[in-house]
Amino acid sequence: MPIEILNKNAKANIILISEHASNYIPDEFNSLGLSDAQLELHIAWDIGIADVTRKLSEILDAPAILARFSRLLIDANRALDQDGLIPSHTDKHKIDGNIGLSQAQIANRIERFHKPFHDGANSLINARLKGDHAPLVLNMHSFTPQMNGFRRPWHSGLLWNKDDRIAKTLKERLDNRGFNVGDNEPYTGQELNYTMNTHGTRHGFPHVNIEIRQDEIDHAAGVEKWSTLLAEEIKAIRALPEMSYIKHY
Repeated sequence: MPIEILNKNAKANIILISEHASNYIPDEFNSLGLSDAQLELHIAWDIGIADVTRKLSEILDAPAILARFSRLLIDANRALDQDGLIPSHTDKHKIDGNIGLSQAQIANRIERFHKPFHDGANSLINARLKGDHAPLVLNMHSFTPQMNGFRRPWHSGLLWNKDDRIAKTLKERLDNRGFNVGDNEPYTGQELNYTMNTHGTRHGFPHVNIEIRQDEIDHAAGVEKWSTLLAEEIKAIRALPEMSYIKHY
C-alpha cells in the first residue's frame, strides 16, 4: 500500500497529513539509480517528520495519513502539471531513473502513488464533515538546517496561502515559548502548498503547513519535545471559536 493510515476512527476533529514521510522506493525502480546513502538524505524524504506525525496522532487522538513512498518517485505535494512532480535533478543530485520517462510511466506513478495518497486524505476529511465544527488540517514537513550555504535560523516555519488562522496563532504561541518561527519561511505557502490548497483551502477549513528543522527532530528526544509542545498548542488552538467555521474565499 502506498499510504499508511493511523487512528482512522480517532476522536479529535484534527487531521494530520505527511506526504514526505518515507524514503521507500519499490525494488522495480532500481532506487532510481541512487545509492543507499543518497536515499537517506533529505532529497528522498522529510527526515524526522514521520515520527513526529505518529506521536502527534497518538497524543491528540487524531487520524493521520503518511505516504509510504519517496517524493523522488513522485511528489504528492505537487500538482500534476507542476515542475518537480517527478524530479530529474534535486539539490545537485541527478535522478537517472526519472529522466526520459514516457507518458505511460508518468501516468503509472500518478495512479499508484499520487492519486491514492490524496484519495486517502479526502476520505479522512470527508469522515470529519459529519462533526459540528470544521476540522483542523495540519500538513507535517521538515526542512534542512542549511541550504546553498545559508544556515536557516528558524526552528520551525509555518506555511500558509489564503488562510492564516492557524499559522498566525501558532506562530505567536511558539514565539512566546522562545522559538524562532518563520512566517512562510523557509518556503512560501503561496508556491509550495498543493496539499493544503487541495485539502484545506478548497474546503474552507483552518489549515497550515508545519515545517520543523531537521536537526530538531532527527533524534528521539527532539521528536518527543516537538510532539509534546505541538500537541499542547494544537489542543489550545482547536478550542478557539475562530477555528470552528468554514471560511469561504
